[in-house]
This record gives sequence, structure tokens and C-alpha cells, in this order.
Amino acid sequence: PVPPTDGKVTVAIPCYNHAKYLPAAVNSVLNQTRQVDEILILNDASTDDFKTVVLQFTDPRIKVMAFDENRGMAEAHNQMAYRAIGDFTAFVSADDIIAPDYIEKCLAKFKENPWFEFVASQQDFLDEDGSQMVVNDDFKRQLVSIPKCANRTREEWMRELRGGNHYFGSGMYRTHVISEVGGWEKKYKVIT
Repeated sequence: PVPPTDGKVTVAIPCYNHAKYLPAAVNSVLNQTRQVDEILILNDASTDDFKTVVLQFTDPRIKVMAFDENRGMAEAHNQMAYRAIGDFTAFVSADDIIAPDYIEKCLAKFKENPWFEFVASQQDFLDEDGSQMVVNDDFKRQLVSIPKCANRTREEWMRELRGGNHYFGSGMYRTHVISEVGGWEKKYKVIT
């Protein structure tokens, strides 16, 4: 049977010491042209004012989770994916914002090809004030030099991935697939 191309959508937001950015990330999710069914926010044992910031969120779709110790991005992603009610789960970092039509566009890609298991966006790197990033240090230079992703054959991907990181921006998965492949491998910080 052809996999479904629409259904419930969960957005998962892991947060570690990024509470000051969290309101912008959550607002970008709440202001989608295609509303989401659930927003999971996981506090990965932040030492900032996460608890104070999260109290401002009143939307009933928002569920807050917490680790008692810092477990890292891979474990945060796994825990949120395993608890998601959505047929599709999109991951958004706490210091990211997504375009208002992001969810709509991701679902359109699944409709275009119902055999997709994952779709992802490109990214723009912004400075803290929301303006286009000014490359003025080695870290920022490394960020903007990461190759943009594109559709490639398996052989092309194998060659490309040996050369280093490819940044997908935010991505949306069919939720069941995350469990089926065993989630993110903590050692490598990638889905395996």
C-alpha cells in the first residue's frame, strides 16, 4: 500500500541552554500555515532560565519534557520521537525559526512522493539579532562553508559524505521510521 501523505504532525524542540531563543522558535511553529497537532519541548538539563521561559507558553498542544541530566541531542531526539503522537515529526532546534509555510511545504513533498521517509530544508544562518550572518570568525566561516544538500544518487551521496558534514537545516520524518531504524546513534549523533 502507498504510505499516507498527510496526518498528525509533531514538532520536537530540544533545548539545552537556549531558553532565550525558545519563544521565537515556538512562535514560528505556532504561526504555521498548516497547523501542527503537537509541540514537544525537551529541557536537556539546561542551566539557564528554561523553567521561567517555558511558563509563558499556554497553547494546549505544547508538552514539556525534561531530563534530570544532560543527555545530548541524540537522546533528546530519540525520546521526543518515541513519544510523538504525530504521523510525521519535524525537529527544530531551540535557536532556530522556521518559515510560516515550512510544515505545509514538507507535507507537500511527501504528497509529491509518498515513498519519502524524510524531507529537509536548506538553511540560512542568522546572527543573534535575526539579520543575515556576518562571517567574521572561523566558526561562522565553517558554518557557511558546509555544502548545501541536493538530490543525489546513492553513489554520489557516499562520495560526498566521506568528505564531511552536510547540513540539512530542519527535517521532517515519518515518525514510525525513526523507531524502525533505531533512532539517532548517540556515538555519531546521526540517525543510522
